[in-house]
Amino acid sequence: MDGEAEAPREDVAPWAPLTDTLAREDAAPWVPSLEDVAPQAPPTAAAAGEAVAPRAPLVAMPGEAVSPRGPPGATSREAPSPSPRSGKPTPPLDLPLPVLVLTEQAQRAPEAERPLIAARLNLQLARMARTGGDRLVADTFLRLLESGRLTGLVDARGRTCRAAAVEALLSLGFPYALEVHPEDLAHLRANAQQRKKRRGRPGASVAVLVGGLSAQGAHEALFPFRDASLLTSQVGLSLLAMTALWLARPGTPVYRVGLLMLALVSLGGVALALVGAAHTGVWVGLGGLVAALLAALREG
Repeated sequence: MDGEAEAPREDVAPWAPLTDTLAREDAAPWVPSLEDVAPQAPPTAAAAGEAVAPRAPLVAMPGEAVSPRGPPGATSREAPSPSPRSGKPTPPLDLPLPVLVLTEQAQRAPEAERPLIAARLNLQLARMARTGGDRLVADTFLRLLESGRLTGLVDARGRTCRAAAVEALLSLGFPYALEVHPEDLAHLRANAQQRKKRRGRPGASVAVLVGGLSAQGAHEALFPFRDASLLTSQVGLSLLAMTALWLARPGTPVYRVGLLMLALVSLGGVALALVGAAHTGVWVGLGGLVAALLAALREG
């Protein structure tokens, strides 16, 4: 009825007016605008998000490898190849490693340690020669002899490393033994003779000391002296020092101790006898000094 508010319908949804409005707008005719009519540039593939057209497969040249390519913008999951290290490559060794290490140690070692390293180097060279002769081993010996690295290396027995290398090369037999230089052979012979003399007994030194003792005995018989204690001590120490020189090899600590003792006892006996401070043996002292000089020459 008129004047009364119309009760809301329960069979109609609340959003029905909005639906009706949209329906009326869709029914209205569409009129294009200037922006719609104006020509536009075709969108690029990257802007539109479209896939790029596949490229033609690459043809690998002979000796080249083609790396597969993924889609644009895709990151490679492969680990990056390590960059090459800067610097020069290590040159190849011209000598076997044990021989090279021993020669370097012998050149840098103190004078007192060189005989021990030289003995180890001589042993290594002999071991290489016993393994069998081939071109590589012969070239190693020749390279050592020609390089001069063995100069001045002598073991405690007087055997030089140069002589040991020559002997090792000769032990390889034909045809490597023919490659030995004449000067190396001469050095081998000279070293063998020197070692033979060193192995001999100090006969000259003993003979000189015995001559001094005999002369002193004759002097005491002609001119006896009551207190001969210092003379007896001098004779005993001189004989003890000569015993050390007789038994020990030249260059060893025992040999050098005996040489030093003989020189000091003889020099002290001569000095005390000439000054007249005590009764010592002049002839024993002179004989001991000459014997010590011969022993020192034998060692050198």
